[in-house]
Amino acid sequence: MKVLGVVTEYNPFHNGHKYHIEKSKEISGCDAAIAVMSGHFLQRGEPALLDKWRRAEMAVHSGVDLVIEIPTVYACATAEFFSYGSLQLLQGTGIVTDLSFGSEHGELPLLEHIAQILVESPKQYEYYLKAGLDRGSLFPAARSEALALYIKERNELDESRSLELNQVLKSPNNILAIEYLKTLIRTDSSITPHTFRRRSAPYHDRKIRGSIASATAIREHLLSGENISTLAGVLPEASYNILSDAVREGSAPVFIHDFQDVLLGLLRRSTPRDLQNIFDVNEGIENRLLDGGKKSASIEELLENVKTKRYTYTRIQRILMHLLLNLQKKDLLSYNQSGGPRYLRVLAFNDRGRLLLKKMKRKSTLPLITNLKHYQPENPLEKSMLEYDLRGTDLFALGMTNSKINTYNLEYKKRPHYIKT
Repeated sequence: MKVLGVVTEYNPFHNGHKYHIEKSKEISGCDAAIAVMSGHFLQRGEPALLDKWRRAEMAVHSGVDLVIEIPTVYACATAEFFSYGSLQLLQGTGIVTDLSFGSEHGELPLLEHIAQILVESPKQYEYYLKAGLDRGSLFPAARSEALALYIKERNELDESRSLELNQVLKSPNNILAIEYLKTLIRTDSSITPHTFRRRSAPYHDRKIRGSIASATAIREHLLSGENISTLAGVLPEASYNILSDAVREGSAPVFIHDFQDVLLGLLRRSTPRDLQNIFDVNEGIENRLLDGGKKSASIEELLENVKTKRYTYTRIQRILMHLLLNLQKKDLLSYNQSGGPRYLRVLAFNDRGRLLLKKMKRKSTLPLITNLKHYQPENPLEKSMLEYDLRGTDLFALGMTNSKINTYNLEYKKRPHYIKT
């Protein structure tokens, strides 16, 4: 059996995601699909819109057979760490044969060529990169220019393809695609990659129109207090019903401003040394954060006060989530040095997913967790990684509007969703 792997956030699962699963199975020839999905905190530096169990259930209702959680420490990390942790999970299942991801470019050869250069990091490329950084260019711009110069020098691209290269490196899903390919190369993975041009609204599109809308537009719609019924046309029926139930219950939607007081409080009590120990805090950004924390009364003000050309909104938000979780640099580096994620946590599955789990019990290289009550970490690394997951769920619960929902010990109360097919 060929098994497809996809890396996802599903925040929430919409019609574009459904198309992605259908198209991925088609181009890969796979019979089944496993999604590794972020839990309660996401790579772009935000809390999830609704809890991970409901988002996993959405996916299994619409073409995914098994959903496995990306550990919190990788789910809300930078693109490089996020892709590494996600793909190590897929490799760790022992049964995933193919990987599919959407990209704005839609073709593998150029993306693979870029990934190969970045992995090999030849001296001439490093020279061009350093020259760009020394001139004051931000890293993404310096990297793009260095790649273009290096490839052009080797006569591997004509003028029109050089322009295409620059465009490729400005698009968020292309950048993530390159990180996936870098990880496959570096780990000598046996998983076969596939990509296709995304059929969805643009990544940052904030309009609800037609049957396809970006997850950003859906979240913005809910944030503005618009009627949820408008979303019925852009979500699969199961996703719409699950989201509606969560909103009605008061457990969704959850946004970053729901953690405003906690985050401002953490900044106001922190020292520069405290922040320097937090993952992704470097280059003196701790000083801007501390100053912003003192003079800001809201998350929006804080982001405006800290943001510069070098420090984007996304990076600042991600650091704030790391601060909320107390994600220490030394911990993430230790996890990476030991090979990445330490376990496979199941969130939802269907009948085919049950068959996949049986295969994984024989072939996976990581412990398989279906009931947390029965799991005992084998070493301190597993234990500390799991503690971040538990902490993430406890903190996420603070963002729910209905304070009467019993969220105590939620991780031990919840079991994976089984959807009969």
